[in-house]
Amino acid sequence: MEAIGKTIKRNPMVSGDTERIQAQIKEREQKLRDFKCCTHMSFDEFVELLTAYATDIMVQRSVIGQFRIDNSNGPIIKQLYLYFIGHPDCAWNLNAGLIFAGKIGSGKTVLMTAFLKITDEYTRRLTVVAHAKQLPYLFKKNTIEYYEKRPMFVDDLGKEEPEIKDFGTIVRPWIDLFSLRYDQGARTYATTNFKPNDLEKIYGEFICSRMAEIMTFVIIPGESRRLKNEVKTR
Repeated sequence: MEAIGKTIKRNPMVSGDTERIQAQIKEREQKLRDFKCCTHMSFDEFVELLTAYATDIMVQRSVIGQFRIDNSNGPIIKQLYLYFIGHPDCAWNLNAGLIFAGKIGSGKTVLMTAFLKITDEYTRRLTVVAHAKQLPYLFKKNTIEYYEKRPMFVDDLGKEEPEIKDFGTIVRPWIDLFSLRYDQGARTYATTNFKPNDLEKIYGEFICSRMAEIMTFVIIPGESRRLKNEVKTR
């Protein structure tokens, strides 16, 4: 950062912004340090904790049984661990957020929610969690600026109303929120049933190109994991 500061100071056009730019760099470096502070957790410990959180989420949904790790989600969980500890062998961008995509019932939300419970516990930073359909109501509860810097997880991205009116003003819930978060470098997580090209039809090329820049798109393979009760005739 010192080298960047010297470069800025040599340029009279931007010298007045030196302190602000350096402060932003310092803040983002601290965010990365906060996120990568969990290197002492072993993979077995991570799996045990993830399984416990995921099983608890299932119980809250009245689903009996333990969260299962198999050939479909096993490789994803391994990458999640490497991502969590900031390991260079991780196939995902360590400095980006995540968006899990897959079929309905493939376990995206359970996996992401359980993972974020771990990150919240170990980084001591609370991730704001919201279903995509709740986004318009969040903006009425708090100003959109309230959500621009906090770590945030949006479930079922693409299911929200594309536009709403707020006192006569047109608001585009995800586009407006994401644009602010992009400018702040805020870490963003999401799940979706849509493929990248489908999201582009919803949000446009410009927003989706920015999403691809600060979020790693991860396909969760496999069919639905949801248990189905038999249809009864009596």
